[in-house]
Amino acid sequence: MKFKYSTRTRTLTVFGAKMDHIFHNVSVGEIEELVIDAKFKEARWVTR
Repeated sequence: MKFKYSTRTRTLTVFGAKMDHIFHNVSVGEIEELVIDAKFKEARWVTR
């Protein structure tokens, strides 16, 4: 997974294989935790 963080808007975008995850109002210390959260959501996602 790749991610992009904008310090100007404090927005974190995590690019996953199945979907993109966008988090708003993120501090620098929260980035690692939110990337792990996005990985967990990707693993749980079931396509129908």
